[in-house]
Amino acid sequence: MMRNAIPLVDCHFHLFDAGAGTPSARYRPAYAARIEDWQRLLAPLGDLYGVVVQTSFLGTDNAALLAALGASAGRLRGVAVVDPSVTDDALAAMDAAGVRGIRLNLFGDPDWARIGTAPWRALFARVAALGWHVELHTGNGQGGALLAALDAALGHCSAPVVLDHFGRPGEGGARDAVFEVAAQMLARRQVWVKLSAPYRLPPATDWRSLARTWSQTVGHERLLLGSDWPWTNHESAVRADESAALFNWPCEPGARGNAADDSSFAEALRWRNAAVLYGFGL
Repeated sequence: MMRNAIPLVDCHFHLFDAGAGTPSARYRPAYAARIEDWQRLLAPLGDLYGVVVQTSFLGTDNAALLAALGASAGRLRGVAVVDPSVTDDALAAMDAAGVRGIRLNLFGDPDWARIGTAPWRALFARVAALGWHVELHTGNGQGGALLAALDAALGHCSAPVVLDHFGRPGEGGARDAVFEVAAQMLARRQVWVKLSAPYRLPPATDWRSLARTWSQTVGHERLLLGSDWPWTNHESAVRADESAALFNWPCEPGARGNAADDSSFAEALRWRNAAVLYGFGL
């Protein structure tokens, strides 16, 4: 079978119009990120499916995300950004459209402690009732503390947690506290990790080593692959090569970290894990 006939799920990319953004957005792209451009980039790597993640500069306006899901014929799922004021009807409509999680973008947010307040804890319970997950985006080196805070805020809520971009460890790499916190959380909830955006990690970080460490920490069945396209605020032609390397990494000899490398590892990371978390009919 040709590789491009095998499913490939890009678990993290963004769509937006040129100049779109909230009034307070610090960054507004001058270009549009269109579904056709994403498909053109990644379709040569496999039979393409994807997860549209709400980008920070759009805030809680998920209209572009929902429009893309509606036109996708089931090939897309979504991760939205909401706040506790969102209505149950709005959440139900998002669920029907294909949204499967909410994203907490806590990078540079001094008020991240709000997630432990009653309104946010109630939101997490509502999200869990839908079978959704909570996705965490932080700055490098902040993941351990914020993940622990999120775990406490979730309490007995069953929602899985998904870590963006290798969990964003700091200069300590695989010795970062985020790995220990994630391992401790496994007794209470699922922890998934997106292997995505290696360029956002500290310089000279060996992302392949981090990927193997996460596989040992949460299990290879909880790893996901994402392009982070179109690499907002980090746009460069080299990003396409990085994305191709990331998606092809599970097929490399030794990627699994032992002598038992086989096609099942590549299938798990390239599409099987995503089918479980996001409900793709693959």
